[in-house]
Amino acid sequence: MIFIALIIAGCECDQICEESKVANAVFDNYKSDTEVIDYLNSYAGEAPGAAKYSAFVIWGVYNQNKFLRIMNNPQISQRNIDLVAYQISDMGLSNSYCKIYEKRTATENDLAVRSRLLGCKFGL
Repeated sequence: MIFIALIIAGCECDQICEESKVANAVFDNYKSDTEVIDYLNSYAGEAPGAAKYSAFVIWGVYNQNKFLRIMNNPQISQRNIDLVAYQISDMGLSNSYCKIYEKRTATENDLAVRSRLLGCKFGL
């Protein structure tokens, strides 16, 4: 009986779920680097904020050029770099990002991300 009630009522979406939906909408409807950076910097709480960065690094695997442009934007802070690098490792995406950053050595932000990626053999 409870199972049927859950099917009829549906599942609730908590703050983390809601933030994930918002994040996916922001990234799927990407308009500008500034819009994404402003969104990443907006406060959503600890767990919803982590969901936001998780969605960003997953999106980055499939949208590498946009991701790299955002990460090298002058508005990106050290905090952004730290949170992105943490989420890459936390999401198990180090191998994907090692490949993305393999030859990225021209900018300070590229080097900062490279130095934080786990398991890469960059010869740093």
